[in-house]
Amino acid sequence: MNNQDAVLQLKDVHVSYKSGDEQLNVLRGADFSLVQGEIVALVAPSGTGKSTLLHVSGLLEKPAQGEIFINDKNTAKLSEKERTLLRLRSIGFVYQFHHLLPEFSALENVMMPQMIDKKSKSEAKQKATEWLKKFDLGHRINHQPGKLSGGEKQRVAIARALANSPHILLADEPTGNLDTKTADHVFDLLLNVVRQERLAALIVTHNNELASKMDRVMTLQEGKIVPFNL
Repeated sequence: MNNQDAVLQLKDVHVSYKSGDEQLNVLRGADFSLVQGEIVALVAPSGTGKSTLLHVSGLLEKPAQGEIFINDKNTAKLSEKERTLLRLRSIGFVYQFHHLLPEFSALENVMMPQMIDKKSKSEAKQKATEWLKKFDLGHRINHQPGKLSGGEKQRVAIARALANSPHILLADEPTGNLDTKTADHVFDLLLNVVRQERLAALIVTHNNELASKMDRVMTLQEGKIVPFNL
């Protein structure tokens, strides 16, 4: 892999937390590159720093040391406003729980990030409708989350994450809260759309079968990102 082609690149990233009188070193010189069109699985036990890695990669948290590049831009040099704008336009997040706004319809939930990015209401509505149809939800666009199944809610959450056409998708156990059959269906839809859009995706999962469908599998070992053999 040519690191010059990386959409996301971490260089010597360190993250530590205070736990009482002790310092917990979570990431210790983590290096990682993700290129356009590549889907990477991150498989590691709980407590090893997977969520921390996603947070620093998604500019939700600053590392104590090291550099993070998004599309060759060194994010360490950006102001908070610039980081927020880059995150809004370049990075999509999907979590284990959908975090949809209950009072809004599926369509309105997917329109939301576009409206925050100052898209017109008509443009946001058109694009949100297109995304929901890609996830087989064209017939559910006017339903509020309370009237959707678990799988449908998670598909809406994924559509919302992709609404601003990000370059990078970061997903933390995106199907971990679903039954096996529903999880497989949602995950296959996710992979198909990610491949069609040629996004760069880093997906945390405990499911080795799902991980085997991705291009590479990595793990965290002593605070570093290393290849993992299933």
